[in-house]
Amino acid sequence: MHARPSRLVLFDVDGTLLSSGRRGLTAFGEALRRTFGTEGALASYRFEGKLDPVIVAELMSGAGVPDDVVAARRPAALELYLDLLEEALAAEPPLLKPGAAEVVARVAATDAVVPALLTGNMPRGARIKLSAAGLWEHFRFGVFGDEAGRRVELGPIALARALETTGRPFSPSETVIVGDARADVECGRALGARVVAVATGRTSAAELREAGADVVFETFADVASACEAILA
Repeated sequence: MHARPSRLVLFDVDGTLLSSGRRGLTAFGEALRRTFGTEGALASYRFEGKLDPVIVAELMSGAGVPDDVVAARRPAALELYLDLLEEALAAEPPLLKPGAAEVVARVAATDAVVPALLTGNMPRGARIKLSAAGLWEHFRFGVFGDEAGRRVELGPIALARALETTGRPFSPSETVIVGDARADVECGRALGARVVAVATGRTSAAELREAGADVVFETFADVASACEAILA
């Protein structure tokens, strides 16, 4: 008999669990160029913690594309990006971050824990990346980048979806957010959840501590310590 769920763990994807590297960036840029005729300031853009639809809007607005054109063409741009990404990652899977696969597997196998996603990816994008990395099957549900205008708004959606999925309400104090960016920390702080951060993205451990993460790791290579922090 399984224990009644008592902990909700919400994992970010990019920078926390894996990296698509140049393949993801190339797919995104190609989709923007084909759809809008420009990729904008893609080369210098900071993706971490951002929602995919917001990324498109910010890059294209910055490139001078009118808002109505961005709104009209954004769905097609995102769909093309996902087509290109799926093709690229089928040829070469994403790179897993140190210890990430083991941490996810161990958390998912823990009685009374509900492992889920809280990510800026579109649903299909998260599935493509995590399936290519062999992690998709570990997660009970997800909250994605097309469900809100800001990442901090995804936290309450995650609690509502956890209730829908499990039939059990989770309080913020029973919730852990695992991520690599300031936006992940801010999302957790706004929700009132515990935040375990890892500096395997583009944000340093010092910056994550400054943002207010409860626990910060350089990497999840020490799987036991990472799991202890997540499940504490």
